[in-house]
Amino acid sequence: MDTSPRANGFTLLELMVALIVVSILLVVGLPSFSATVRQNCTVTTANTLLTVLTAARSEALKRDRTVTVCLSVDGEHCASSSAGSWDQGYLMFVDSDGDHLYAGTVAEPLLKVERPLSTCARITKNGDRPYIRYSGLGRMLDAASFTVAATSGARFERQVVISPTGRPRVERP
Repeated sequence: MDTSPRANGFTLLELMVALIVVSILLVVGLPSFSATVRQNCTVTTANTLLTVLTAARSEALKRDRTVTVCLSVDGEHCASSSAGSWDQGYLMFVDSDGDHLYAGTVAEPLLKVERPLSTCARITKNGDRPYIRYSGLGRMLDAASFTVAATSGARFERQVVISPTGRPRVERP
């Protein structure tokens, strides 16, 4: 009978094998995880834009007035040109005077300010106008579509397309 105390633990060889297995799993799994994060960010950004466009259409129908969603760099004013990117933010307001610019008056109530949620996706509007408008009937007054792409790899893209009847939808390009 052996009555000597037994040492519990790992040998150096067992520890090295375990570290090698863990490092191989990290090397294989980490790139696919970061790709999933980029894809989820793109989808989330496209769905946020879809929600704002659906809300703008709903407000136009509810108020029977023109509702405008415009590009905003500072969160307080509409951009006068398409120089900015829609991922910087946008405003939704009732456009009483039809000038496509937010005046900040009681006649033009501000309905929503959307600031950027993250910097992982870029939103570009296809077209030269920095705004889109919905009529009181919920129809589009300006044809529009948006491209949402991951900033670190254009592989992940979604299109936000608005039909002439005003219904927005998200699709793969």
